[in-house]
Amino acid sequence: MQDAKTPITVKSTFERLQAAGYPRAYVTKLLPDWWDNSLFKTSAGAFQFALILKQRLGLDVSFGQDGDLTIQPRAARANFKHRADTRVEELDVAAGLGIALARLAVFASTAYRNLPNDPSVLNEMVRTLSGRECVDFEGLLDLCWGHGIPVLFLKDMPKNTKKMTGMAVMVDGRPAILLGFGHDQKSRQLFVLAHELAHILCGHVQDNGALIDEEIADVSEGLEGRAQVVRDDQEREADSFALQLIRNGQLEVARRIPRQASAAMLAAATFRLGRESGIDQGHLILSYAKEHDDWMKASQALRFLPPTAGAIDVLRERFMNNIDFSAITAESSEHLLAMQGFAE
Repeated sequence: MQDAKTPITVKSTFERLQAAGYPRAYVTKLLPDWWDNSLFKTSAGAFQFALILKQRLGLDVSFGQDGDLTIQPRAARANFKHRADTRVEELDVAAGLGIALARLAVFASTAYRNLPNDPSVLNEMVRTLSGRECVDFEGLLDLCWGHGIPVLFLKDMPKNTKKMTGMAVMVDGRPAILLGFGHDQKSRQLFVLAHELAHILCGHVQDNGALIDEEIADVSEGLEGRAQVVRDDQEREADSFALQLIRNGQLEVARRIPRQASAAMLAAATFRLGRESGIDQGHLILSYAKEHDDWMKASQALRFLPPTAGAIDVLRERFMNNIDFSAITAESSEHLLAMQGFAE
């Protein structure tokens, strides 16, 4: 980077970032403890600031001869599956953050081992690994981590930023998955995880790129008049793959659950069907909700499931057990933890 003829000002730098969707308070929080804004006075300091933004926000920036910060246009490697009322630019922040986090995580994870793109084979692999009769959230998480696919939780986002439900990323041939859906119910997160894994195994994600799902209908409560995501061929393929994986090929199983008079009856019916079919009970409850457009009763029925650790706690546990903190710097480790809300 060349020396700027006009001094770089802190005010103009943060104003440019604010305009791009990164409030000053948010950027300041992500800067390492040693950073001091007086470093802008030197070319080396400005270069270091640009490097930090690339590593932590996924932003390519430079300082021009006039001293102003310029944010480079993103490479066309992010594929957004968004609602009709959402502009692509509104998801740029999530895309940059997700790719930057994934780059750190894959570097500190076990080597990637290819998974088969046959959902029935994957179903058997998950059940064998977990020792349980169905594909559940914990089992699918363990399969991903065990094959070198980090699964992260993108929690710390700028205020008023469009959030995403899930993201599949490829970094130098290494896949990663980010979950941005804040629901703590594991059966909701199970479908999101399966859907993002499907995008990877079906070849929907370009190398050094990302596929971002703003909303996934199978886990979102339907609201009349809501602008739903347009389901293109890739989304339909990922949905079908995920359902085959979770349901072990029994795609029409939801039709075996007639409309129930109460949440307790729904919980009992799905418990029996889950035992018979080898399908996660929570997934069956959510499938009932979509089939009958009865999300209220389904939400109540989910409360009858045995109490276990929530999805976010499970994500944190698997992350802590599988990431190799010695492979990255202490600053990078702290950043990974903080962005997921896992810092103590």
